[in-house]
Amino acid sequence: MTTVDDQRIAALLRSVPVPEPRVDVSRAVRDGRRRRRRHRVGGIAALTVLAGVGVVGAVQVGGTASAPTPTTPALAVSPAETGSAAARPPVTCQASWLSQPIDGPVAVANRVDPTGRHIVGDIGTGQEDGRVVLWTDGRPVVLPAAARHAAAVNASGHVVGTNGDGTGWVYRDGKLRFLATPPGYDAVLVHAVNGRGDIVGTARRSDDSHHAVLWSTDHPQRYRLLGQRGSSATGITEDGTIVGTMGELPYRWTPQGVGGALSVPDGYPRASVDSAHGEWAIGMVPGGQQGGAVQMLPVRWNLATGAVNLLPFPGAAGIAGNGEVLVADGTPLVVAPDGTSRRLPGRPEVRATEAGTYTAEGISDDGLTVVGAVYENQAYRPLVWRCTR
Repeated sequence: MTTVDDQRIAALLRSVPVPEPRVDVSRAVRDGRRRRRRHRVGGIAALTVLAGVGVVGAVQVGGTASAPTPTTPALAVSPAETGSAAARPPVTCQASWLSQPIDGPVAVANRVDPTGRHIVGDIGTGQEDGRVVLWTDGRPVVLPAAARHAAAVNASGHVVGTNGDGTGWVYRDGKLRFLATPPGYDAVLVHAVNGRGDIVGTARRSDDSHHAVLWSTDHPQRYRLLGQRGSSATGITEDGTIVGTMGELPYRWTPQGVGGALSVPDGYPRASVDSAHGEWAIGMVPGGQQGGAVQMLPVRWNLATGAVNLLPFPGAAGIAGNGEVLVADGTPLVVAPDGTSRRLPGRPEVRATEAGTYTAEGISDDGLTVVGAVYENQAYRPLVWRCTR
């Protein structure tokens, strides 16, 4: 059964009743995770800490109007698998465990930095008690208890995230510091950090108004609002290009701060951007109705050319700097820009019939490191796939 993560947690915030006088971010996270669990693992035991808060835009692009059903090409077979004379260098991958410094039946690796060296995840019982863990070269460090729901990690090992009360934070050089919430806003959702220490996210109010924000790991109490009210920032590349939304349209800001809308696929009225790495970004457009809900369809942008295309699978978990897309079903798949694909293997010590259900959450810029977890024996254990060409 395909268990693709077709909609990330933060994009569900708009479907949650907004409490007064504050934005109840913790409740929104819980409700969003319940819905993700149904998409990801069906009736398997609860997985409530998979992605934390903040991976995609705070603005959901749904709607009730049906969009045309796309005609999508079939995935090509990898040349490496066919033995073609024109084959690219073969890729060999191996899965291995990440150590668990604390006990907990729900232990998941969520994100990896662009180099593949730093990995961040959560370990807990699945009852909103997950502790953030940072693995550097395989060595784990448990972050202070005041840090919850990690969203991203950069090449320096700096981790950012958002607590359940809507407080943003950054963990740097063994110290936890909190991000400023812009005056007039009740909460923030932190989404991404790059190697320069630029942090992006979205400030929100109880009336559901929102504004894209830029912070710095050097000065977490300083911030800059991006664009106009109604904007959101959901990703940032290593050169400082920021992606997000402006109203209901996908948007980006250049490193010089110049903003402009991204293209929307023909036949679709709107789109959101989830994340960006290198010259690539991924997001979603609203498709047709399915089971009373709007089916969200994945799209990919080439930020260098502005080209956008629908992706031929139900959802995407992440994108590498080389344009490879991570599809996080029960046996994770990596799809190259030319449509060729490769499946990630199970653990070598386990027979295929006992391999459990795998989920992949993050991918490095070169596509050679993927992180996630496997569900078996009523528990989740964190994994890393290391690949070589």
